[in-house]
Amino acid sequence: MTDFDNVGQLMCLPLDTILPSDYYSAPSEYIVAAAAEALLKTDGHNWIPLIVEEAEDYAYRAITNHFVYAVAAHAGLEELWCLVIKSSPQDTEQARILAGEFTPKVNLTTASRDTIKSVLKDLVSQPGNPLKGVDATISASKIAAEDRSAWQNFTPIVKLKCGITKGKKLDELATVFYLSPPPPPPEPPAPISIKQALREEIFERLEYLATHKIGGFGTINPEKVSDLIVSASKSKWKSLTPITKMDCGIDTAKVKTLKTLFTL
Repeated sequence: MTDFDNVGQLMCLPLDTILPSDYYSAPSEYIVAAAAEALLKTDGHNWIPLIVEEAEDYAYRAITNHFVYAVAAHAGLEELWCLVIKSSPQDTEQARILAGEFTPKVNLTTASRDTIKSVLKDLVSQPGNPLKGVDATISASKIAAEDRSAWQNFTPIVKLKCGITKGKKLDELATVFYLSPPPPPPEPPAPISIKQALREEIFERLEYLATHKIGGFGTINPEKVSDLIVSASKSKWKSLTPITKMDCGIDTAKVKTLKTLFTL
C-alpha cells in the first residue's frame, strides 16, 4: 500500500467513502443516540475528527475515534471531518494509543523499578485480577534487580519467589509487558586448535561465549577457564571432554558449544 497526497490533511469526507473499523464496539445505543442529537444541534459539525487512513483513491478506513463514526452514522450525516494519517501499523497503533482506545505495553527488558512498580500496583488494584495480593513493591524490586536482557519469556520471574507464580499470574503480565529480543551476537572468532592456541586466543573465544550468554556460558569465568586450559597438558587429548573435569563450570552440554570455536 502506498501513501497518498492527503496524509496530514483535515478533510470533510463523504460518510459512504469510509469503511468502519473491524475491531471497534460502539457503546450502548442510547449513548450513541444522545451524542447524535448533540451533534445535530451544532449543524452536524463534528469538532472531534475521525482518524482515517487512505485505503485507495477516494476510499478511507476508520482508524480511531470510532465513536465519532458511530454517532455520525446514527445522525444520518452525509459527510464528516476526518484527519488522514499514514497507512502503517506503527502510525495506526500510535493513533489508537493517543485516542485512549488501546493501552500500550511496557518493555520489561528495559523498564525501571519505578515503572514496573507502577504497572504492578495498577494490576493489583483491579478487582478480580489474578495478581491481587501480590506485593508490587517487593516484586518490582526483585524483577528490576535481574539482568533481563536475555529473557525470552516471563518464566524467570517465577524463580524470584515474589508472589508471581506460573499460570494465571504469570500470564497476566503478558497483558501489560513485553520483552524486546536481544540483538544477535556479532560474528564469532574463527575456530582454532585448542592444543596450539595461545592463552589470549582461548580467552577471546571464551569471553565471546560468556559475554553473549551462548550455550550457558554466561555463568563461567573466562579468565579462570583460560588459565586452566592453557596450563593443562593437552598433547594426549582426543576430545574436549577433559575440560569437564577441571571443575570450571563446563559440563558435557557446554562442550558441544566449545566445539564450534575449538578443534584439537
